[in-house]
Amino acid sequence: MFSLEWIRKKLPLFLTIVIISSFLYLELVKNLHNTNSLTISESPKSVEIGTNLNGIADWSTQLPFIDGFKSSRPWITQTKGKWNTNETEQLNLDENGWVKSLPSAGSQQEYTWVGTLLYRGIEGRYPGGKYVVLYEGEGTIEYDYDAKKDEAASTLGRDVIDVTPSKAGIWLKITETDPNKTGNYIRNIHVVLQSYEQTYKTAFFNPTFLEKIRPFTTLRFMDWMDTNNSKQSQWSDRPTPERSTWAKIGVPVEIMVELANRLNANAWFCMPHQATDDYVKNFATYVRDHLKPELKIYVEYSNEVWNPQFKQFHWVEEHAGSLNRAQAYGKRATEIANIWDDVFGNQKERVIGVMAGQTPNPRVLQQAMQLADDSIDAMAIAAYVGGYIGKPDHEKELESWTKDPDGGLNKLFEEINNGGVLTKGQPGGALPQGWSNLDQLQELSQQYNVPLISYEGGQHLVGRKKVKNNKAINALFIQANRDPRMGEVYEKLLNQWFELVGGTLFMNFSDISKPNQHGSWGALEYVDQETSPKYQALLEKTRLSSTSPTLPKTN
Repeated sequence: MFSLEWIRKKLPLFLTIVIISSFLYLELVKNLHNTNSLTISESPKSVEIGTNLNGIADWSTQLPFIDGFKSSRPWITQTKGKWNTNETEQLNLDENGWVKSLPSAGSQQEYTWVGTLLYRGIEGRYPGGKYVVLYEGEGTIEYDYDAKKDEAASTLGRDVIDVTPSKAGIWLKITETDPNKTGNYIRNIHVVLQSYEQTYKTAFFNPTFLEKIRPFTTLRFMDWMDTNNSKQSQWSDRPTPERSTWAKIGVPVEIMVELANRLNANAWFCMPHQATDDYVKNFATYVRDHLKPELKIYVEYSNEVWNPQFKQFHWVEEHAGSLNRAQAYGKRATEIANIWDDVFGNQKERVIGVMAGQTPNPRVLQQAMQLADDSIDAMAIAAYVGGYIGKPDHEKELESWTKDPDGGLNKLFEEINNGGVLTKGQPGGALPQGWSNLDQLQELSQQYNVPLISYEGGQHLVGRKKVKNNKAINALFIQANRDPRMGEVYEKLLNQWFELVGGTLFMNFSDISKPNQHGSWGALEYVDQETSPKYQALLEKTRLSSTSPTLPKTN
């Protein structure tokens, strides 16, 4: 029926059809399996999800670095019987923050040694076991609280400590440095698990931390940069990788870029409010030369310049000249975005210039955008829910809720979702459906033909002013954040952000932090926590948006 010659000619085509058909069948089966195993809301919407990163501190539960000393508390001046003599201004430090000398006998200073804390107040939620303390120089380091030195295993430049985690953390003290007065003071201290001794310089980031933030498409480094109340102005003021600790001064650009590269995440940087053009140019140049070319960069001038609790509010107002504060902010934000565009040149489509505003007060964005040009590619607001609930006017009502059998949770979630429970609450509830200025925000976005994104977002249950000291209300807010219904609130928030606000990128605030009277901001409370209602809701959306396009540059 078929000749050998016909079979020889047609066989490659036949085999190709068989292979393609088999591949398509396997893909279909795989997709069906994935659909069955994934919980999807009734009306899933693709919202690109990023996250803010919590600030660096010894008491942070984020634990981002393998080297614990990079998150250690700035030096505390101490002496016998006195925890803090408050003489940090008199410390003799080198350019990287290492103590070059201690007071000699008979000096006017009260302190006799310096100390620092690691993993303080995090309920022992950090790894225990053998640690090594690596250092250069001569002197004596002592340990207390969770750490005990293994004298037999320790050698010059390498102490071995046994760590039993507790709420106290590790107390590290330098009681003698440069004893021979040769300039060989103790410096370059690293505190790492013994298992990371050979790899901490290259591995660098805590693998558990990387795992927890890997799903997010964009990382906002506002708190990592210590943006609020920043003292940085000149490029020489910036934190460097060699600094003793990055707490209170911010994480170096080199480290932030490395994190973004490892996670293939877009980076969101906040330029300090006093930063010179030279600072901005040098920062942008480093990012251009070292961030993966396929990644985007969001560039924002400072953070919440409209917020009077921060020094940037007052600094911009004082330097506004003939402009009002919002206009002065808009002018400088535009200048900074233009510097980044100039540095990136033919790659400037990677740079998203951000103009941020105040959600309840659209006039801030209206006035700021008056001085914008095409270097501004997005307007950003905070997409929070429930901020009004913790106001002093509601304290008595909230406290009465806490006496209910469920501690007030039912009434709280009814107020969030629908409103009408608080006497002077927000009509329609706390979700975007109840935002009275929604139309104005949408009109602004359309007027300037730039998308609306969020720089922060999530729940905002926190006591305002004196309410933050109300233990019953704090307990209610913390418990609400742990309740499964909070996950449902986040799902509604994200859907409404897309459908009602027309928002694109949603930036969660924030990744990992322990709740307290100042708020329950973390999607997770501890880095080793497996999940939570908030975190799970965010993950579901990141899965749905994994194929969503990144915000394009509009000019």
